[in-house]
Amino acid sequence: MVASRSSMDLRRGIWAIDSGASHNYCNDLMEFKKDSITGANMIIKLGDKNEVHARKKGTVELNGVCIETFFVSGFRISLLSVSQLDSQGLTAIFKDEMCMIIDQYGNNPLSATLDHGLYILPRLGSAQTSTTETPPQLGSVRASRKSDSIEVWHRRLAHLNYADLKLILDSDKKTTTPWEAPRLCQT
Repeated sequence: MVASRSSMDLRRGIWAIDSGASHNYCNDLMEFKKDSITGANMIIKLGDKNEVHARKKGTVELNGVCIETFFVSGFRISLLSVSQLDSQGLTAIFKDEMCMIIDQYGNNPLSATLDHGLYILPRLGSAQTSTTETPPQLGSVRASRKSDSIEVWHRRLAHLNYADLKLILDSDKKTTTPWEAPRLCQT
């Protein structure tokens, strides 16, 4: 778990996916949906044996995914718990310095990249300024195939074999996508 009691290095709006966190923790009260905030009395024990208190809890929306979270103002960054994602029916896939959060329909609403040992989500906007961007789905592979190579989508989809990837690319068309046979994947 990444936590700090110092308010010197707070980074509001930064979320890290954390496999060691028991709950979701947000360090910015502005991220919460206003009508969802309630009182809480949780003591969080940190790895250095210090304790911090969560006095509020509520709902934060990250790219269409509603997350129940505790407000902890002293944390440097906000933490998204892998175990809490799992309890919501979401799956975290870690591969090639990326973490993709997949829902039960195969949609990929959240993706994080490895940055200095942490899987960091891109800034998505708060509940008050939520993004209008549609969560990326497998169908978005088709929508963006002109701008991204088949190699990029091969890596993004956990090294899906090229034959099935080509089927996804061509599933909404009567014609096939021209593409060069990729080199052998080293993974």
